[in-house]
Amino acid sequence: MKRLILTTTFAVAALSLGGCATQSAAQHHVATLGGPASRVVELPGTPSAGEPREVRVLVDEPALKLVSIVLRGGTVLPTHHSEVPVTIMALQGSGTVVAGAVRLRLDPTHAVVLAPNVPHAVEPDPGTDLVLLVHHLGRGEEHHQ
Repeated sequence: MKRLILTTTFAVAALSLGGCATQSAAQHHVATLGGPASRVVELPGTPSAGEPREVRVLVDEPALKLVSIVLRGGTVLPTHHSEVPVTIMALQGSGTVVAGAVRLRLDPTHAVVLAPNVPHAVEPDPGTDLVLLVHHLGRGEEHHQ
């Protein structure tokens, strides 16, 4: 089982989908998590038998929401959006994030960063299990599942 350690304060850099974001005093702000000063969050391990799609909220704070999603047997996560920036990481398995006409590879060595309100779907490689870790930067309306 993998673990993620969170601390109370973190810097949030300006997102730039077209290139590298630089961080200066004018470009960042500090967000504070509402929970304990630091904690360990257990990430899902190798998927076992279960529902085709399993969603689990790991952290739900004003500045950060972490969600694990297990897509079993090639189950597709249908098109949806988030009102806040999202980073999608594959902890296990691989697939594709479809954002309009753009197809973005997703595997343990590639993450996908989406701006707010970008409609997207996740397609695991055919017949495989895909375990995702989704970071929501802040809280928006609950459209992302």
